[in-house]
Amino acid sequence: MKITGWNEGILYIGSYGKPDEETIHVCQMDKKSGELHVLQAMKGVENASFLALHPKLNRLYAVREVGDSEGKAGGSVVSIEIEPDGLLKNVRSHAASEGASPCYISVDTSGKAVFAANYSSGNVAMIPLSDNGDLLQEGTVGIRQAGAPGPIASRQEGPHAHCIAAIPGTSFVVAADLGIDTLITYHYQAEEGGFRKVQECRLTGGKGPRHLVFHPELSIAYVTNELASSVTLLDLDKSSGALVERKTYSTISEDYRDYNDSADIHLSPDGRFLYASNRGHNSIACFSIDQASGDLEPVQFCGSGGELPRNFGIVPEGDFLLAANHKSGNVVVFRRNPEDGTIAPTGFELQLQAPVCICFANE
Repeated sequence: MKITGWNEGILYIGSYGKPDEETIHVCQMDKKSGELHVLQAMKGVENASFLALHPKLNRLYAVREVGDSEGKAGGSVVSIEIEPDGLLKNVRSHAASEGASPCYISVDTSGKAVFAANYSSGNVAMIPLSDNGDLLQEGTVGIRQAGAPGPIASRQEGPHAHCIAAIPGTSFVVAADLGIDTLITYHYQAEEGGFRKVQECRLTGGKGPRHLVFHPELSIAYVTNELASSVTLLDLDKSSGALVERKTYSTISEDYRDYNDSADIHLSPDGRFLYASNRGHNSIACFSIDQASGDLEPVQFCGSGGELPRNFGIVPEGDFLLAANHKSGNVVVFRRNPEDGTIAPTGFELQLQAPVCICFANE
């Protein structure tokens, strides 16, 4: 069943669950058909709701989305060594996330630090990495975000950091804060422990920014807005890390009137299409991207094959999209047309408890 080479078709799926439940699954996908097989199920990492890979080393990082960890207030992140065949060893190191309910983790492109976003406490953290990829608690810097709450009182009573991602080719990271409707840019120096705020971009209208991506060629970014069911296009100055709101697009069809909140966002590997997931509408929205301006044009709203697609992923080759449906407990495989961006179900899926994150080994 396994393909030669540990990164060939290997992916990792993170799930909500208790410490004695299987929350990280190692899977392998048939690159021709899209069929998925579970190779390993790992226990011991409670609520592994977001995963990230080291860019150079065989290390997987996961959040423990909890309110307290190791007897202390706040969540934590863990580092797991990856075997040569892609399977996981035990947790190698862990560190406090400097806040409660970490829901996002990313690694800087140099592999010198990881960044965590803590939803409940509304703060972000930079955690240094050793040369072998271990987490270093000493040198960790946490910053609580601040700002005027957004207009939706039930969800925006204060800061709620939802993601933090590096701007490629720079020493900047951007945190999306759902509670204060703001994208905050930080400058970091991982080796020196420097981590400071340099710019804020407040969005209009109670959008609730959640996840963001950066275009591989154009100086633009896109953020998915959970509370407004939309995607906002932003102009990006890579020299300063500054973002400026330009235009917003709905992620749901015009005739839909029921509950929805948007969740994840990804670009196709060639940067020609953008995808966003909808929970309630239970769909993956596809947009074509104007390669000169970055403007979006709706292409398709495709059912996710389950309920509440929190996270999804596009394989590095670009020919498949996998949707993790949190509530219905299934990961559905779609074949992707690289010419027009549309997706269609392959008929293959996995049944897993509360899947919420997909991470491909060779991203």
